[in-house]
Amino acid sequence: MNCPLERIAQWLSQEVASGNAFSQGAVLSTVAKNGRPRSRVVGTMLDASNVPRFHTSPSSRKFGDIEFCSDISLTYSFNNSLRSISIEGRVSPLQESELDIDWLKYDEKFRRNYLVFGANSGTEIKSLVGLESERKILNKGAEALRPESFVGFKFSAIDRISFYSVNENDFAVNDVYVKNAQTSLWHYSLLIP
Repeated sequence: MNCPLERIAQWLSQEVASGNAFSQGAVLSTVAKNGRPRSRVVGTMLDASNVPRFHTSPSSRKFGDIEFCSDISLTYSFNNSLRSISIEGRVSPLQESELDIDWLKYDEKFRRNYLVFGANSGTEIKSLVGLESERKILNKGAEALRPESFVGFKFSAIDRISFYSVNENDFAVNDVYVKNAQTSLWHYSLLIP
């Protein structure tokens, strides 16, 4: 397989088929304004070119981190198959039209919940009761319109992709693809695990 982006899609599909209920979940690592690394799990989706993207809210820590430094790392950990994918590069904000399309890809329950918590994601509350009450009074169909607090990012440049597989009774395999900035071609290496 010459294009590692196709391999990302293939591994994600295989993980879904193996029964992983959250195969699109990945660890997003960013750099905070104080220079310290931060990680958290995010849900992702692939665009038509198999490039990962993720969504958040402007009040989240990850949003502030990415505004400070757009260099990120995104790692999928597939426990069912003992494999992982790590992607390193830079991200840029999704356009309004992309956000509108992505919003409708989420199920109704998620969208209704997001309407309640999205604008204040990451802020402190005393209990979930207020959020639950707010969700109950949402108008039917409110989830059809994307709120302004629903934002997202996609890779604008991918520098490195690592595919790591643990093989029973054998060596692990670490396939690495590094993109040449001048030619935009991928250089493949098999690394010692």
